[in-house]
Amino acid sequence: MKNKNLLGLTLLSITIVLCMIPSISAAQQNTVKFNLLPLVGKTFAFEYERMVAPKMSVNASIGFRGKSSLPFKSTIEDLIEDENFTNDATLDHFTFSPEFRFYTSKKNGNAGRGFYVGPFFKYGKYNITTNYPYETDQGTTETVPLKGGIGTWGFGFVIGSQFKLAKSVFMDLRILGPHYGGASGTISGKMDLSPQEQQYLREELENLQNDIVDIETTVDAQGATLKAKSPWAGIRAGISIGYRF
Repeated sequence: MKNKNLLGLTLLSITIVLCMIPSISAAQQNTVKFNLLPLVGKTFAFEYERMVAPKMSVNASIGFRGKSSLPFKSTIEDLIEDENFTNDATLDHFTFSPEFRFYTSKKNGNAGRGFYVGPFFKYGKYNITTNYPYETDQGTTETVPLKGGIGTWGFGFVIGSQFKLAKSVFMDLRILGPHYGGASGTISGKMDLSPQEQQYLREELENLQNDIVDIETTVDAQGATLKAKSPWAGIRAGISIGYRF
């Protein structure tokens, strides 16, 4: 609930700022962009930037990824130390990142060009599904289908450079954008379990515990539920091609 309130307050603040921007200004310009770098992780990312002053703009990014296997799977396996959880896992996600930019160029006519710095907020919603194996009373191995969602948020500071390639065509290099915040979510699976199966699955799920992610597991006759909470950190980077109008 705390994270939802924080996200709502942030988005409300941004909306108020946008509404206060004058509707006519010689400095206002619009740029739509496509970020090439996230394609490495099967993510499509689009951006919209609007100049609100000769040296200041508001930039918003959205990214989405269709359901597919986990990216950087080996890194995730090292983190939770349990291959059973990642073998059949799939992931899809949506992210939203508003930011304010301050351009440092002193040349007239260079609005929205050159080196820039500024704060940003990033929100992400990740949906995950996987099959987790457990041993039945008959000594065979079955799987519990697990699915759920994880919400993340973080604040950061970006540095980058934007320059003109051709008439109305720009390249935006987001060089570095570290951010830090938190994450929480729930993953659950429904399946009838005997007392012996519950105990086996309970012991197996305890292997997911680690020093970074706080994981709470519940196993009963109807299935299993995992609740996780952890710090969340990352680095935003980008190579975007944009059209200005």
